[in-house]
Amino acid sequence: MRIGIIGLGVIAPYFLRAIEQDEQLELTAACDLDLAKFAELPEGTATFTDYQDLLASGLVDGVVVTLPNDLHAAVVAEALEAGVHVCCEKPLTVHTADARMLAEVSARTGSTLFTAFHRRYNSHVLRLAEELPDRAQIAKVTARYHERIEEHTGSDRWYLDVRRCGGGCVIDNGPNALDALRQVAGELTLVDATIGDVRGGVEFYAELSLRTEDGIPVQVELDWALPTGEVKDITVHLKDGSTRSADMLAGYHGFKSSLDHEYQGIMADFRAAVAAGPERRDDGPVVVDLVEQAYLVARAKEQRLRMPAKEPAEATVVKRLFHRRTDRGMVLSPWASRCVRAGEVHELVTTTDRPGSTGDRVDAVGFLGFAEFRTATVVERGDQVWADGRLLGVVAGFDECHYPNHYNILIDTDRLLTGEDVDLRAGHTVVFKEHA
Repeated sequence: MRIGIIGLGVIAPYFLRAIEQDEQLELTAACDLDLAKFAELPEGTATFTDYQDLLASGLVDGVVVTLPNDLHAAVVAEALEAGVHVCCEKPLTVHTADARMLAEVSARTGSTLFTAFHRRYNSHVLRLAEELPDRAQIAKVTARYHERIEEHTGSDRWYLDVRRCGGGCVIDNGPNALDALRQVAGELTLVDATIGDVRGGVEFYAELSLRTEDGIPVQVELDWALPTGEVKDITVHLKDGSTRSADMLAGYHGFKSSLDHEYQGIMADFRAAVAAGPERRDDGPVVVDLVEQAYLVARAKEQRLRMPAKEPAEATVVKRLFHRRTDRGMVLSPWASRCVRAGEVHELVTTTDRPGSTGDRVDAVGFLGFAEFRTATVVERGDQVWADGRLLGVVAGFDECHYPNHYNILIDTDRLLTGEDVDLRAGHTVVFKEHA
């Protein structure tokens, strides 16, 4: 099978070695805008600076596409229309609509569409999938995909450009992690997603929550900001407390040394996919859809992980209080946050009632005191409340029975606390900190 490669970026050498080591494949053509990269190609390889010329050359039966993510849809579509089989580096596309379009073009033309997910061929992932106990014994599955992205991209700076990459760790590491989990645990449905450490629109951290078709919870951590080294693993947590795991890097001691056997698996499976013909369906669109759903959920959230949204706010106690009640009859207001001006005085009230919904009655209360805010801020549910280096509790919400004179700021505590219980005095400082 005659193979061309379109794009000679940081991941291309792994494909090139895999092609060279496969006796049933022959590298016949390559395309890149950087002419200097052609020097590393085997002698006799035809070179192009325009992928359309490569596709029209008649020199290839299939191509490997390793271009920036935003170019995948157009280039892969043209290759399929030209009757050329395509192995595309993950993610197949940035958007689900484009991935489905490529699947339709593949079905119509009979040209093979194949997404390269290299971690599904990892020896430890394959072993874990084979040795998995009965699914009724599984409590949950967790996965970590942590690295320092700058160590992996070389001169390919497009990874850090949201317009080219489509995002950050969710669209780059996410497809490999999600696909490997699908090999181990089966089909996945997204439940929740949160991103963080966002730099110029590119997230360097994310947490994804999913579940399998039979309801097993799956948690994924993606991190581009690990100080050094890599952590890439899957752990199956069993109901008896034991675990089964796959450390994808175990035994592969050199930097990226695990990739060679994985990319050999890609090219062998690509050949098999071509031989199988149009009946085979590519998994690329499924994973693109999971990634796109994750972004829709995460980018709509106000929360960002590892990114403080506000400075701690200090308030000075102007009057301390000592009493407690079990029949106060406060009511949780609908507001999750309240703007506070500098100089405003509000009442600090502890409670063990755990109010959570609008209108919840709050009877068990302890009164800490009145405090004057030194600077303007936003007080929110979940904010931590500290006094004299001690965590008192977290803001549960607000009661408005004295508004507009002041709010009662309700603080969830393990036991009712008053000003005398924590030795809170006039002039002392209370600090409101954003929940980490």
